[in-house]
Amino acid sequence: MKDEYQHTEEYLKYLKMLPADFYLSILENCFCEITVTNEKGSVLYANPMCYDYHGISPEQMWKLNFINSFQGFWTPPTTAYALEAKRTVIARQQSLLTGDEHVTVTKPLYDEKDDLKFLVYTTIKERSLVNFDLDYRKNESVQVPEEKNTIPENTKSENNIVGRSYALYSTLTKLRMAAKSDIPILLLGESGVGKSLIAKFVHDCSPRKKHPFISINCASIPDNLIESELFGYVPYAFTGASPKGKKGLVEIAHNGTLFLDEIGELQPNIQVKLLDFLENQRFTSVGGLESKRVNTRIITATNKDLTRLIEENKFREDLYWRINGISQTIPSLRERKNDILPIAQYYLKKYNEKYNENKIFNSSVLEKLANYPWPGNIRQLKNAVEQMAVMTIGSIINEDKLPEQITEYLEREKVKGRGVFFDDLVEDYKKTLVENYYNLFKNTSDFAQALGLSQTTAYRLIKNYIKK
Repeated sequence: MKDEYQHTEEYLKYLKMLPADFYLSILENCFCEITVTNEKGSVLYANPMCYDYHGISPEQMWKLNFINSFQGFWTPPTTAYALEAKRTVIARQQSLLTGDEHVTVTKPLYDEKDDLKFLVYTTIKERSLVNFDLDYRKNESVQVPEEKNTIPENTKSENNIVGRSYALYSTLTKLRMAAKSDIPILLLGESGVGKSLIAKFVHDCSPRKKHPFISINCASIPDNLIESELFGYVPYAFTGASPKGKKGLVEIAHNGTLFLDEIGELQPNIQVKLLDFLENQRFTSVGGLESKRVNTRIITATNKDLTRLIEENKFREDLYWRINGISQTIPSLRERKNDILPIAQYYLKKYNEKYNENKIFNSSVLEKLANYPWPGNIRQLKNAVEQMAVMTIGSIINEDKLPEQITEYLEREKVKGRGVFFDDLVEDYKKTLVENYYNLFKNTSDFAQALGLSQTTAYRLIKNYIKK
């Protein structure tokens, strides 16, 4: 995709005559940060201003894949949008490394066949834009990714939801719309993806946000107590019951939201009572005779396959369709890799405050964190960051402090990626064998006789593995 403006042939000829040092001097002394990546996101060039902007040296940037490893460090993301729109994108971004606000211009460059060649990022600090009016709207050649790439205010730190991937953004956008209604919401997803935080986000985006948000994990309450926890009980309802009775969580959450995590763990008798409540917004406390009415919004969550539980007669189909007013799967961490590093930085900051430290990640650690699939999702990442923070002496968290399961996985993947694992093992064994026998038998004849080889084969092996 060519730019609208094209240099004249005479001027192009003049530019080609200028020495390479001329252009390098300009880039190295530019007031703006300039980074260039190839079509796959690998950094080809970064000028010295990247250190001032992000605390990363050009040499460190040069070893990184900008799109995969560091896309999540600047928010909102612009790369994916620029590639999709095939045009320049300008956006105000915030660096999660320094907290500074920047204006970033992301420009994809294409060849004559419309194939992507480079991505050029030009960044200037927000505080440097004194009396510098950027009217993006008037420039039709610029596309500003406002709605598509701007994370809603409610997703910020007060909700503890960290991440800037499009997968997370699209999920939150749908739930933010659903929050305006009273339709029951069913959150699906693997263990550790943050379903409880998402439920709180929905509550905070709803008209009920000034009223209680009550959360209960259905798997953590014994079966004989779950009914009284949800619906309360009247005085002396059962042995050991309080003489004053007790309000249930359904009633405590009146005008607010009740979040039932691990809904698949509910026993059939409780499922029936919950279904009646959802149908009629009424319930009867344990031991009581009169029904009560409340206005409580229900959000449920599970990491189980409820349709399979229905087939096994462990979950009521009518309850499933009642709680499944709006269903949303929360993407796993491996499905939103751009969120890994922001989340890691978020928790490291938390643990620095907790332990009164000022530790930072080595860039190689960040790269390995980004390449790990995180089967335990955010919960596992949180634990890994705390482990590294506690076990690190000094201010730099290096690779040797990575949890064993991460290093072992990456080593296995590294071996798989070599593709010729068996041949390499054989080659390594041959090399070791030749070296050991050569240390014992320096004479080629003795070496050949010891291994039962011909003189020619022995000479070739010594030449290949010893005398290179």
